[in-house]
Amino acid sequence: MNAGELRLESASFSHDGGRDYNEDAVGDSDAFGAVRLFMLADGAGGQGGGDVAAQTAIAAARAEFMRMPAFSPDTLRRCISSADLAVRQKQVKETRLSRMASTFVAILVDYRQRQALIGNLGDSRCYVFRSAQVIGQSYDHSLVQRFIDAGLYPAERLREHPKRNVLYASLGANEESVEPFVSETPIALLPGDGILLCSDGVWELIDDATLGKLHAMSPNVAVWRDHLVAAVRGRMAPGHDNFSALLVRCTLSALDADEDDQRTMPPMSLQVA
Repeated sequence: MNAGELRLESASFSHDGGRDYNEDAVGDSDAFGAVRLFMLADGAGGQGGGDVAAQTAIAAARAEFMRMPAFSPDTLRRCISSADLAVRQKQVKETRLSRMASTFVAILVDYRQRQALIGNLGDSRCYVFRSAQVIGQSYDHSLVQRFIDAGLYPAERLREHPKRNVLYASLGANEESVEPFVSETPIALLPGDGILLCSDGVWELIDDATLGKLHAMSPNVAVWRDHLVAAVRGRMAPGHDNFSALLVRCTLSALDADEDDQRTMPPMSLQVA
């Protein structure tokens, strides 16, 4: 371990909400070197379809990342492309899965260089927080986001629009051949920064300012996770969508925190159940 490296502490949750089954999936992967991939997918297509799509996407993206785990925008594009191909191949092989699809959002973190890159297709989101401020965010491939981009609808009212869940691009249903969103310029990370990947079952109920406050008030990733779950449960109505998130907190490596302490943990990740 080298001084200056970040240590990544992570936690996740995935709940049915008010539904009978869960179509969300989360995952992460690390390879040799200093790069780690965190992922979340939100499937659609009904029981036996959406869950398969989400799990297929996570598995395919992980395999592609492990094949060539470079810190670059192209890595995220390859991961998203492989996930899309895997979903489409399963659509063809099984009739019951022919209409399945999934969102996908991921973030690559180089903890040695203290940098991150975001990639997504659909409307599952990634936020990067510094205290309560959003310093990086993914892009929604939704009909309402198109209205906002065209100046036809105010961004602050996105969560109120009745068609906010209508997507024009997702894995397995990207008929317009829309390119995924991938950040070309790395986001610089500092100790204390937080990363949140979440499905729309989370962010639709909690505005960006509140998400930032929940991060800022939480001393560690486990407390942050618990605050976020409580916030969703306190706002959700009967029949609410599945809600899932993967949270990452950047901290100082053990050598930076105490250079004399030889009982250090690897800087990769501390998983919290």
